[in-house]
Amino acid sequence: MKAKAITASIDMPGGAVSAEFHIDTGRLRIFERGMLRVEMFPPHSWFAVASVAGNSRWGTRPREADLFLVVENFILQRFGMTAYREETSCAREQAASA
Repeated sequence: MKAKAITASIDMPGGAVSAEFHIDTGRLRIFERGMLRVEMFPPHSWFAVASVAGNSRWGTRPREADLFLVVENFILQRFGMTAYREETSCAREQAASA
């Protein structure tokens, strides 16, 4: 039986950025607007999670909150702080209107 992947996603104005971690293989994949941008296997996938979620006790099975930090880091590195601020303000506006 195939294990379900752990996922996290952030909606951006241009499209979602998401990460999925496959527990059975340790593979980490990051998607930008539905296109695969990054694919890592252990131990590199573990290092990528540990570098942003170092305070977590995830071991070799990250939680959704840990992957959210991976997605945030990817957005900051790829698009910079201004894109992240725009995404945050869009999320706040959506939450306020709900």
